[in-house]
Amino acid sequence: MSEKGYRTFHGHNPRWRRKIDFHVPPQLVVLGKAIAIEYECDKLNGGGDGKKAVYRHEFETPGYVCMDERGRKQLYVVGKRIIVTEAGIEN
Repeated sequence: MSEKGYRTFHGHNPRWRRKIDFHVPPQLVVLGKAIAIEYECDKLNGGGDGKKAVYRHEFETPGYVCMDERGRKQLYVVGKRIIVTEAGIEN
């Protein structure tokens, strides 16, 4: 996510940066249905107050939880209607 994307989602500048090794797989292996996602975040937008809180988003239209073909330690949530907005993850 770019710094601008981070600011839009969190409502403040990033406090630090982390470089993450990311592999773009040619194909994904479906592990199961994605019916909800839960994460901890300190976002200000979407009703957050800037303090760490747990956000849970239940998907109206399920997506899929996938891994790459090599079984690396990366998970993907894929769905036609799963998007990220200022309010958070929406479906």
